[in-house]
Amino acid sequence: MQVFENRWGSKAGDFLAMNLRGTKSNRDAAGARVTVLLEGEEQSPLTRTVRLGEGFQSQSSKRLHFGLGKNAKIASVTVRWPGPTFATETFSGVQKNKFHLLVEGTGKASITDPRRGLFQTPEKAAVKDEERTPKPEGPNSILLQTRQLFPQIRYRDLATGRTRAGGGTGKPTLLLLWHPSCDMCFEELSMLKEQADKLNDLGIEILATTAEPGPDEDPDEAARVIAKTGFPFPAGFTPAGVVESMLVLHRHLFYSPYHLGVPTSFLLDKEGHLAAVYRGKLELSDVVSHLKALSIPKDTLFTEIRRFEGVWLKTPKGPKPSALIKGYLENQLPLEAERAFILQLQDESISGQKNHIMTTIAQSYMLNKDLKNAARLFQEIIKRDDRDAKSRNSLAAIRMKEGNIPEAKRLWSEACQLEPEFSSPRFNLGKQLMKEQRTTEAMTLFLEYHALEPDDPDAHNYLSMGYLRARNFGKAEIHLIRLIELRPTDGAAYTNLAKVYLALRNVNAARDVVTRGLQAEGIDERSRQTLLQMSQRL
Repeated sequence: MQVFENRWGSKAGDFLAMNLRGTKSNRDAAGARVTVLLEGEEQSPLTRTVRLGEGFQSQSSKRLHFGLGKNAKIASVTVRWPGPTFATETFSGVQKNKFHLLVEGTGKASITDPRRGLFQTPEKAAVKDEERTPKPEGPNSILLQTRQLFPQIRYRDLATGRTRAGGGTGKPTLLLLWHPSCDMCFEELSMLKEQADKLNDLGIEILATTAEPGPDEDPDEAARVIAKTGFPFPAGFTPAGVVESMLVLHRHLFYSPYHLGVPTSFLLDKEGHLAAVYRGKLELSDVVSHLKALSIPKDTLFTEIRRFEGVWLKTPKGPKPSALIKGYLENQLPLEAERAFILQLQDESISGQKNHIMTTIAQSYMLNKDLKNAARLFQEIIKRDDRDAKSRNSLAAIRMKEGNIPEAKRLWSEACQLEPEFSSPRFNLGKQLMKEQRTTEAMTLFLEYHALEPDDPDAHNYLSMGYLRARNFGKAEIHLIRLIELRPTDGAAYTNLAKVYLALRNVNAARDVVTRGLQAEGIDERSRQTLLQMSQRL
């Protein structure tokens, strides 16, 4: 069982909590929407809706909770009640860090005192000792029937401050996750110190890591704990990315919540694959037993390590590698996604979509601004499929950022030829040609792009620029008018359209456009100043 304590106060922000009760609408106020406005932040309302049930076999809490941050001041609290009235009602009497009851039609919130849970068993609910569920004996450990590649381990060594790699020594590794505030972790580190000789005889590497200290934690506390226990093996801080990688793998294997309790330990084989997991205090007898099991061939793990008695109706399989890769990518961990992908290339969940997975990993590298690895993968994809236009378009963008303009233009041109319905390379190549004053070639590409993306304001923007260069004011006018319709905050569009009307000697139309531009909201300050100057001249 896990217990989560919600601590609010000096280190957390303020909050509002409220229950709603309908009188004209349904009593539970299902569908009611509450809007909270904070002083100074009226343009960013906080909104919650009462929902009674979401998901499969689940029940939502009817209490609405609003996190306010620190030092917030409540400007107003408004409820839009559900049918049949759909009335909007503003409530007074709402206070920070309080629980409230809002009753439809009263207009005033009541302060309530929610029930508090007590961890005790009333005498009438007590059971006999022989009927109680016995506490588990020994540690919560599991020898896995499938070995997944463990994330690359990096840590900042406590003794030297240098960044080091864990594992990869050709020996099995026992990785311990701990925290300086954890009493059980202290006991475990002390026990491992006492058993150091026996651990060395096992021929394994031992590494203890804890997450990098937070802003409100003492960065020297971990070193003091290690020194106090006398722990003789390497110890250090693990960066957030490595911790997140471990969480992704843990959820993939056990469908556990988004956290890892401490102490938790992992046994890795000499190739860096996860073989066993230990939750809670470690027992060396389990580690010794599991080390012997490392000799079991991976293709016979399911038959050698039996979780349950009985007969398999079909050959058992482990978790799908494609799901693990997806988990890494969803958490922006492309390096681990690629490592898992390479290891499981022949798995049936991957074999039919290799190019798609490689493209997604490469795009994740791009999002992380790791252009070197992104370019490497896009090049590999193009080698595998010489008609892949989208990978060429992405690789061209990387080459442009690197300053290799000729190569970027070549790749965009090839992408245009390979896929006539692909708009992006036409736009990208057209922009570069416009910079090079090759307007005629650029306009051909922008016209093709506009045919594919008729409602994209950028298409109208660049077409208007090209027509202005050619002094074709009639066509420039058409595209500028449409640009303002699609993007009314574009200050340059108002300026350029006014210039078009002045060139056509239509002063009244120019004056009208300038006025509209000055009245529009969201115009950047530079464009506004230009429009003001034009207004004074007109």
